Amino acid sequence: MKITITDLSGLPEGLKSVVETEGDKATLDLSKLMPAEDLTGLKSALQKERGNASAYAKFGTPEELDAKLADLEKKAQGTGKAAEDAQAKIDQIKAEYEDKLTGANSRIETMMKANASASLKAELAKAGFIPEAIDDIAATALGRLEFGDDGTPKVLTADGKPMIGNGADHGATLGDLAKELADAKPYAVRDGGKGGGGKQPNSGGTPQKKWAEMTSGEKVRLHRENPEEYERVKAAG
Repeated sequence: MKITITDLSGLPEGLKSVVETEGDKATLDLSKLMPAEDLTGLKSALQKERGNASAYAKFGTPEELDAKLADLEKKAQGTGKAAEDAQAKIDQIKAEYEDKLTGANSRIETMMKANASASLKAELAKAGFIPEAIDDIAATALGRLEFGDDGTPKVLTADGKPMIGNGADHGATLGDLAKELADAKPYAVRDGGKGGGGKQPNSGGTPQKKWAEMTSGEKVRLHRENPEEYERVKAAG
């Protein structure tokens, strides 16, 4: 998915690395931020939302629909079968609306998280995380994000407070979050650990765990400190 842009001044730092320029033309290549399957899902979701909007358009404008609902509510205040029918119609409309609204909100939240996850993975890679660790760390770190009405992610501290950083209004960016995580998890960052030298994590005499028994963190640490042992344990299963 490529988007042509004319002004780079307001582009977030996390997206500038995927901008392609050719002469006076600049293109934002989103395929570099998320896997092709994620982009396909995002396109499908957007097309579905467009279809929903088109389907509802045939019933009239929002103002016209409000007028029809107001008329039904007025009729429902009366007595007899006409009032009962009007109230039944109102209940049906409300139930359908709430169901569709819940579904739409869920799809929007999924898209926002997918976009934030892709951007965060890009920042984790820039911070030096090894590929084997990025997916797990990004998935966990998503719990520290909340989204504004416009879909913009807001980074929180581990205890749920707004994180201070280099973003707008001194809020933290995804890059700030990636750097904090790199400091907290040096074993998952290239040249960030202190083991090295081919030394095994279990050199103190404890038998090496089997691949299926190891946690994600242990696998990442083993890969960082002893790549050869990592491949041996992985192949052994």
